[in-house]
Amino acid sequence: MKFYTYYTENLSHIREDHERCCDKLELDVVYFRDKCYNDYEEVYSAHGNFMTSVLEDGPEDVVGFLDIDCLPHHRQNIQKAYSWAEQNGSFVGNAQNISHTQIKNRIYAAASFLIVSKHAWRQLGKPSLSWFLQNGEQIDTAQILSLRADEAGFPYQLMYPLGYDQLQDAYQLGPYGTYGIGTLYPATWHYFRISNCVGYTPDLWKERTYNILSGKRIIPTNSSCFYEL
Repeated sequence: MKFYTYYTENLSHIREDHERCCDKLELDVVYFRDKCYNDYEEVYSAHGNFMTSVLEDGPEDVVGFLDIDCLPHHRQNIQKAYSWAEQNGSFVGNAQNISHTQIKNRIYAAASFLIVSKHAWRQLGKPSLSWFLQNGEQIDTAQILSLRADEAGFPYQLMYPLGYDQLQDAYQLGPYGTYGIGTLYPATWHYFRISNCVGYTPDLWKERTYNILSGKRIIPTNSSCFYEL
């Protein structure tokens, strides 16, 4: 079970915390350090191109991806997701959407935590995982996998958010509920605003890193479920 994480050199301090949390859960992670980009779209594209290159050239039949601001916290659920993707030749990812577009109700397996069988990638046409515009709408990094799977009736799994930490800048996850900065998923915790971490370590990041390293359960401030179950 191997994961790949892309980051730019101005996030090296975040990478240190990320690696410590991954070591705590005994996850094998390969880190790819890239240069800094002045343009957001450039780094966005570079991230997706990196993910595509891993699928094209990596030796594993099943490939895992973790964003640099997405911390693992539950080893068993990570293993469960990996095993399902491997056994079913499919993919599993954190549930996400793009809330400011017309296709905001299209929930997809996001790049923050994504496990992909190469069988699925080939079955779906070996698409690039980089973002792009389609009929004027933004298709996010790795979203194309879910879009093609939906069109083909290809089965995959999503990990839905359990809760999130900050009400400010919260997003509506289609018809499911709400998520945002500091979203807790069954296997990972996603800070969700990596731009806040450039040259700075947010207190919330420090708190959740401490939770994971000390083996304490993460309890989000707000429920993601509409019915707050």
